[in-house]
Amino acid sequence: MRKGFTTGTAAAAAARAHARFIIHQLHDDYVDVMLPDGKTLGISVVCGLHGAMVIKDAGDDPDVTHGAAIRARVELREDDAGIHVVGGEGVGVVTRPGLQVPVGQAAINPVPRAMIEANVRAEIGADRGAVVTISVPDGKRLAERTFNARLGIEGGISIIGTTGIVEPMSVQALVDTIRCEIDVQLAEGHPITLVPGKIGEKYLQVLRPGTGAVLVSNAFDEALAYLRQRRVEKLTIAGHPGKLAKLAMGCYNTHSGASPQAQDFVAGTLGLTETFNTVEEICQRHPAVFASVAGRIAERVQADYGFARVEVLLFDMQGALLASSLPTNPGDL
Repeated sequence: MRKGFTTGTAAAAAARAHARFIIHQLHDDYVDVMLPDGKTLGISVVCGLHGAMVIKDAGDDPDVTHGAAIRARVELREDDAGIHVVGGEGVGVVTRPGLQVPVGQAAINPVPRAMIEANVRAEIGADRGAVVTISVPDGKRLAERTFNARLGIEGGISIIGTTGIVEPMSVQALVDTIRCEIDVQLAEGHPITLVPGKIGEKYLQVLRPGTGAVLVSNAFDEALAYLRQRRVEKLTIAGHPGKLAKLAMGCYNTHSGASPQAQDFVAGTLGLTETFNTVEEICQRHPAVFASVAGRIAERVQADYGFARVEVLLFDMQGALLASSLPTNPGDL
């Protein structure tokens, strides 16, 4: 499958192309951009007096920014030898702590910033400075299809990337987003609650309005490991038992392709002898008996990851609370 390049690489390539145009009056239709590992990548550009543009190519990865126009404008400064990277139209602004970029700055992550600076410096030399403005004309609309709003990034997309290259069909983008959400919650002093998806989050809000939740999809393994790395001791996990019971089975990648269905495990835990097609069928026929399932999920997660306390909340597909592993006093987790 075909690899692509990150928004950070696109921004660095556009910035280098415009810097070259200003300094050397070179109007190339491609530029060799330096990547973080020291290698170079040739990228097509469109360049003119007022800036340069690169079309983001994510390869075969289903990236929402694939095909987006990433623009850069370089303005030279003789009074300041520094290179200052700022965000323009369509680049988000960080409004919450815990991310790699301080509150109030454009959401251009450290590695892309360093790439932009290095590539521009290679063209303008050591004695000049510059202001580099990165913009994404369609960034505000594209951001609606990302996790940026959840992370407190407003007004556009983020300029990201750690290697400069997009691996096709990689789960790394999801993992990076989960870690960012956890960092934001911890930086703001909030307790950690994990949910597999929007349904669990919606029902959690009904039960506990205002609770911030981290969406982990199927990547509980990555989320729980990162929580241990951050030395988190207490957490809540909320969602449907069809998904969360897999954790009690030791299946922390809960994707259907990586883990079995959970109805037999749930039925066995509840001492039921009937045959069930889905866990939701068990929820509807035996809604009052799920405390033992919640307890086994909590015990397994605590044992496998060493947390001090894990609360598990189980909802059916209609949003009814089936059980909590801490039914008497959940506490301030």
